[in-house]
Order: sequence, then C-alpha cells, then structure tokens
Amino acid sequence: MGKRKSGVIKQILKEHFDGFWKLHLEMFPASYRDDIKETVEKTIKCGTRDIGYARYECLGCEGNPHPVFVCFTCKSRFCHKCGKKYTDDWSDKQQELIFDVPHRHMVFTIPRELRKVFFQDRKKLNELSQQVAEVFKFYYHRKSKKRQLQVGVITVIHTFGRDLKFNPHIHT
Repeated sequence: MGKRKSGVIKQILKEHFDGFWKLHLEMFPASYRDDIKETVEKTIKCGTRDIGYARYECLGCEGNPHPVFVCFTCKSRFCHKCGKKYTDDWSDKQQELIFDVPHRHMVFTIPRELRKVFFQDRKKLNELSQQVAEVFKFYYHRKSKKRQLQVGVITVIHTFGRDLKFNPHIHT
C-alpha cells in the first residue's frame, strides 16, 4: 500500500499543534485540556493504521494475494474529513424533515464580554440555544393566537468565527 499524502489541515496540526499547545496551555481550563488534546490527536491519526484498519485479501487469487488495507476514521466532528461527513449527513436529514415553506435565517451572537463564561462552561451554549428557540416559539405563539400556529426552530451552535477565534454564536 503506497503512502497517501496527508491533507493540508492534518499536516498543519502535525507540524504545529505541539507548539501551539505549549504556548496556550494556560488558556484552556483543566477540564478541557485532555479533551482538546485527545480530539486533535485523533484527527491527526484519522485514516491511518494508528487507529486501526480492516485487511482484505482475495483467497481465490493464486500465488501472491495482494491485501487491501482500509484504515478506520476518527469520527470526530473536529476532523475536517469526518466532520464534513457528519455535517453533510445531518444537513441531508434536516432537509428531509423540513416542510417546503418560507424559512428565515438569523444569527445570535454573544457579546465579547460574556464569551469567557461560555468558554469555561460549554453547557451554557446548549442552554442558550434552547432559549433562542423559546424566544421564537413565544413570539409566534403571540403573533398567531387566533390561528394557533406552531413554529419549528432549528438551532446550530458555532463556537468559532471566520478568524478561528472563540466567538460562540447560534444560527437559527
């Protein structure tokens, strides 16, 4: 089996994550240190024999059968390859469930002064997401009392902005 060229993101992580980690170690709360490092290490090993593989051989081939190795993936949402698959699968499923009616897209951001609170306790992001959905439900319930319409809300939490700095926001 020939060596495949590693992806650009994976190569950047391989070459620079250790230095980044040492430089920013004090930035991460103790409860996240192990999870973050483990996730990045899984991403670096994704698609390699390091996390396992399946070996296939044709038993009918005479002489020298050529085994084929299929490397396992990390299945992490952080991984550029596995995360893309996860996102695409989720998006396809949502499209099957959504009614063909007008939709609105809104983004709720968190003021810079409060971001540290959400960085230190990520569970608060789920609470924020639920509260955003409740705001929509409350608004449309009041707006359509006579017709008793119900609104469907999908929220997606993003934790980083385009500049890759921690900037949690909710897409609704």
